[in-house]
Amino acid sequence: MYKEIPKRQVCLTAIILAISVMGDSMLYGVLPSHLDEFGLTAGLGAGLILSANRWIRLASNTWAAKIYNKFGLKNPFYLSVVLAITSTAAYGLFPGFWPLLIARIAWGICFSIQLVSLYMVVLREDEQYRGRLMGLYNAIFRFGSLMAVLVGGILVDLIGIRIAFLIIAFVMVLCFSIIPLLNESDTYLASPIKHSNSDRKKFQQNGNKSNIWILLTGYPGQSTVQRYKLLAVHYTRFTNTFAISGLVTATVGLLLRERIGESLDISGFTIGVATLTGMVLATSFANEVGLSTYFGHISDKFGRKSVIWICLPMIIIGSSLLIMESVFVIIIVVPIVFAATTACKITLDASAGDLASESDRSEVMSRYATWTDLGAAFGPVAGYALLSVLNIQWIYLFSSLLLTSGLVVYSIANEKKTEAR
Repeated sequence: MYKEIPKRQVCLTAIILAISVMGDSMLYGVLPSHLDEFGLTAGLGAGLILSANRWIRLASNTWAAKIYNKFGLKNPFYLSVVLAITSTAAYGLFPGFWPLLIARIAWGICFSIQLVSLYMVVLREDEQYRGRLMGLYNAIFRFGSLMAVLVGGILVDLIGIRIAFLIIAFVMVLCFSIIPLLNESDTYLASPIKHSNSDRKKFQQNGNKSNIWILLTGYPGQSTVQRYKLLAVHYTRFTNTFAISGLVTATVGLLLRERIGESLDISGFTIGVATLTGMVLATSFANEVGLSTYFGHISDKFGRKSVIWICLPMIIIGSSLLIMESVFVIIIVVPIVFAATTACKITLDASAGDLASESDRSEVMSRYATWTDLGAAFGPVAGYALLSVLNIQWIYLFSSLLLTSGLVVYSIANEKKTEAR
């Protein structure tokens, strides 16, 4: 059984994130199949719009960790909800590349604040519950995405893009009634970190190096083995988000439109492409809602490596099958791929927490989030840019190769018996 307060804190923060993410998830489901109405074309511009929130998070994740350590939980959440409402309304009101780009940047900052804070709420609790609490937050969080892509796609087909996004923005006002329920005293506020003289010298040396070097090498207090394992977790998460969260999620609507056109007729019943895209993504998110906590429990009980070594090959095979012409293969395979991705995500989240010491936990998790966002940022940009020179089938094969490299790196780093769970 969970302790009551930690579970309550995780639920409340995750509910705020679930409501806030609805506009973003709805955009992924609607934009690829309605590019003209957003004032975009199927090229680099569309990819940049879908990934702009990830690019800004390469910087804003670090800001979020500092904001959390300085201001705690509640006040930053108020700011983040304002950004979520504003960006979602902008999707419907202001078509065109530049207005959408600004809105996506605002959403990216919002998500950084909320996700880093949520990580810290989870990681302050006992390690034996970590996988399950990560699964609990992910299930609640993805329920918001599930509702957005399902209801949002139907709303767009029925009443149009503008009104649909304004309705979702109005729903987000509910977050302002939840934030006061958070208990600030239960939040982990980082205390000053004490370092040895040798560690202090290493920090000074790292201060003269680039952010990329810091991102790759880890903290001076970590052992070489620990650093390699953490880097492997980061890279595996990068490949996972590039291929699935970035590329598949951003292009599945385009893939379906290529296969069926504007609509699909099943026994005389016509389904619009936006609705069908929403249904496919909703089924995938439903897997996350229903299975996240279960996957977290498996990760806690049987170990992190076992889950990764089973689920990553499933994702690789599944993403390769998406090159098939049958729309029904897509509808069946995508939810399976997302379910396996959920298991990997929960396990990698918990693994990053396992490898972080208490003194540098917020920094390690913000860096982990940065690797996650780096993959998800490159995915849509690379996918839509390559569409001008390659068929979409080759793009999915490339993503499968990248996922394979993540499996290889993770396996090499964790082949030693010193691996911690």
